[in-house]
Amino acid sequence: MTNKLNSFFVGRKSRVLTIEISPHEAMHYSAGIYETNPVFYDDRIRPLLVHPMYAVALTWKISSHFEEYWDTAGFPVDVLERQVHYLEELRWNQYFYAGETLKIQGEVKAVVPHLSGTLFWIDYTARNVKDEVVFVEGIGALLRDIPCEDEGKGRELFFRNMKADWKDKNILWEENIPIHPADPLIYDACSSIHFPIHTSWLFSQKVGLIAPVYQGTATLSQSIRKIFEHGFAPPQKRIEYLYARFSSFVYGGDNLILRVFNCGSNENSDKLYFDVKTPRNDFAIKNGIVIFKNIGY
Repeated sequence: MTNKLNSFFVGRKSRVLTIEISPHEAMHYSAGIYETNPVFYDDRIRPLLVHPMYAVALTWKISSHFEEYWDTAGFPVDVLERQVHYLEELRWNQYFYAGETLKIQGEVKAVVPHLSGTLFWIDYTARNVKDEVVFVEGIGALLRDIPCEDEGKGRELFFRNMKADWKDKNILWEENIPIHPADPLIYDACSSIHFPIHTSWLFSQKVGLIAPVYQGTATLSQSIRKIFEHGFAPPQKRIEYLYARFSSFVYGGDNLILRVFNCGSNENSDKLYFDVKTPRNDFAIKNGIVIFKNIGY
């Protein structure tokens, strides 16, 4: 089988994962991003609120068992070894809680040619027992050096937020996010998102990196944690939408700078923009957008 893709795969759906959210695993995820809000830990409160970014760990249970959950007929599975997390988009319709049962299904939404290979997009939709949509995670990956055989489908998914004009954005605040040398391993253990590029020096250097890299979803989750701490914490606020483009690698020992912007003079806006700079004067995250909703209990 040749290592090429085409838009034939757009529309293909995974098998459904049915999972009850473990309070232990959900709390582990929060701990792995240094979340300190007791609302995610105090199990005297029933039901226990789950950190919204835990969604990425739930969908990983499908992504990490690709051949088990997807019909791989005609699909060159080896191309997944060339994937780099490129874009992340999350939409939350409601909170979710420990002990809740979710049904999660993936669908290929885009296969698009790129100068460096092929862009590949999957939407994961999670529904509760009432068949209500709880969240939708969109994952955009770049499959490096994997050609796309046709003009592709779904190009708009990769470019719909790329033209946002940042010139009229005001910096609200900046904050450091220190990444400890052990943090890639800590996040790996606490999230159960396992991939050797994040934990193995041997594997990382084999693929041309200087060291294991800190997970993109970990950088993103820590950024959301910091934004929570600036007046947007659950349960008074519910995050509704998150978008980010991963631009460069983060390594253990890096000191990151999170910059948060708004549009115009309204500092209380529930729509914020953000980016994350690395010590190498480049960006780990670009084009970040986050939208909140006032809700409370």
